Amino acid sequence: MLFHQVPQFTLRAHSGEEAHSARFAGKYLVLYFYPKANTPGCTREAEDFTALLTEFRKLDAEIVGVSPDKTEVQDKFVKGKSLTVTMLSDPDKTLARAFGALKEKGGILRSTFLIDRAGIVRAQWKKVKVDGHAQEVLDTLRVLYESDRRLNPLIASRRARRALSEAHVSREEIETMIEAAHLAPSCFNNQSWRFVAIDDPETLSAVKAAMPRGNYWTGPAPAIIAVYSKPDLDCQLSDKRDYYLFDCGMAVSNLMMQATQMGLIAHPIAGFKPVVVKEILGIPNDHVLITLVVIAQPGDPEKLSEKHREEELGARERKALAEVLSWNKFKL
Repeated sequence: MLFHQVPQFTLRAHSGEEAHSARFAGKYLVLYFYPKANTPGCTREAEDFTALLTEFRKLDAEIVGVSPDKTEVQDKFVKGKSLTVTMLSDPDKTLARAFGALKEKGGILRSTFLIDRAGIVRAQWKKVKVDGHAQEVLDTLRVLYESDRRLNPLIASRRARRALSEAHVSREEIETMIEAAHLAPSCFNNQSWRFVAIDDPETLSAVKAAMPRGNYWTGPAPAIIAVYSKPDLDCQLSDKRDYYLFDCGMAVSNLMMQATQMGLIAHPIAGFKPVVVKEILGIPNDHVLITLVVIAQPGDPEKLSEKHREEELGARERKALAEVLSWNKFKL
């Protein structure tokens, strides 16, 4: 369940109001499943979470308890015990089932799930022991909150690697990367990106032959993804802004992040003969071949030229943020 996207849900709150999962978007959510209102263990758990609710909210989190009880029973529970956490009624145990919070015979397995601002489960507790549990969840949230405020480690670790291996990259892996690309945002959801995945040795050789000598390092790559589009597949705006290039760029960025997570290299290049490659791949003349993304497993840097080897093994170079960022007004 860890790092899985939470399914959307709509349940009745103890107040009788309908509560949709979108209500918690942009916040951390502690979603805990308990067997039955007004029982000793469930009462202590709810009281412990209530006592710490202010601390959870300082970390932009909400706490929601879920049980099969009717809303009327939950409302009496909340008012009778002076609880401040939200309670949701899951009479058919649909949500509990989706989270794997059911015992073999159908009873509720006392469980807690810590869900991040993007709606992804980041921590879970099954077969919860009530004593000290609320504090443990709060401590875990504090660590997660601070971690999420730092630079994403996938972005920090991504590099334009050139040391490639000839080792096979499966079609399943390639499709996963392209699926990630296909989930990118786009103008009016036009999804203007198009891809040709190349893994046939003969076609690969022909495409690689259309590259300059400086791209010799692409030789071992077992796959290349051609990214193409055309202006009228996307928004065409004022000031000659053909948005398809930006949208395709975002798609390729998604692809590279997915490849990084998978331990693969996805290196987009501009150095190739577009007319020749379009002819090889059968891409119509009215389409723009934007980039070729070279796909491979990491290889041996010693096989690179001295210049590229130094770049491969050296520190990543970036301009100072002050050179690319201004606040409120343009500056040179």
